[in-house]
Amino acid sequence: MKAKYTHSARYKCLEYLKKNSYDLYLCYCGLEECDPYHSYGPISRNEYLLHYVIKGKGILKADGKTYHIGENDAFLIYPSEITYYEADKDDPWTYIWIGFDGMKAESCLINASFSKENRVSKFECGETLVHYLNGMLSASKLTYSNDLKREGYLYMFLSALIQEKTDNNSDKPEVYDYPFLVYVEHALDFISHNYEKQIKVIDIAEYIGINRSYLTTIFKKSLKVSPQEYLVKYRLDKACTLLKNTDLLVNEIARNVGYNNALTFSKVFKNYYKMSPKTYRTQHQELVYSNKKHQKIDVELQ
Repeated sequence: MKAKYTHSARYKCLEYLKKNSYDLYLCYCGLEECDPYHSYGPISRNEYLLHYVIKGKGILKADGKTYHIGENDAFLIYPSEITYYEADKDDPWTYIWIGFDGMKAESCLINASFSKENRVSKFECGETLVHYLNGMLSASKLTYSNDLKREGYLYMFLSALIQEKTDNNSDKPEVYDYPFLVYVEHALDFISHNYEKQIKVIDIAEYIGINRSYLTTIFKKSLKVSPQEYLVKYRLDKACTLLKNTDLLVNEIARNVGYNNALTFSKVFKNYYKMSPKTYRTQHQELVYSNKKHQKIDVELQ
């Protein structure tokens, strides 16, 4: 089946798209400025269908209920259910819509606070949603590049909905989407790539999208140390390597491992190793010299 693309001042639609992804894929999308009493249905669909009302109002009939819908409302239609919706007589709506499906579709909608009991929800990110919808419509040609563009805009569209609900529910207990070890691994990777910068534990937590308290909890659970203790030990290990293998000055090494102040670095180092960085370097050099000397004696004895 070929793609159908209609573009006018009042109505834009892209439908019958080829499905290239099992996770999440766009089936069709569009924008329409409706006439009074403009209606659609009763009809059922094979995919999820989400409308967002830019202005105006209308009604949705689903599950034996009638929903009165207005500006900034989004309403969801589930696959295989028969629905009917109609624009208002005096203030007909203008809306955008996306039809989509895939294994991630339902979880995306749940994270955006949709369910059959809550199929209508208000969002203030309308301009962002219209921008992403126009991105989908502009990628109308059936090329692999445009397939990726449409899929990308679909992800961003749903992400905008989820982000708004997440921001508005900041007073609720945080729910994390991944196993805690995934966050720990992500944090360790961030540290390994940024330890030489002025990062703090709160920076690590914000980067991976969790709060500092939870980061501390999962670090202690998996590594038996706090994030701060791990960060300090990681930096000091790097400093030891530089002290043993380079001629860099102590203040240069301090900067290379995330300390702008050499005195602070030396204090932290001495607190951990019970000696100053200079003493550590001297002892290591003496140890290396002693090992080489013993190796030479052993060779001569042979």
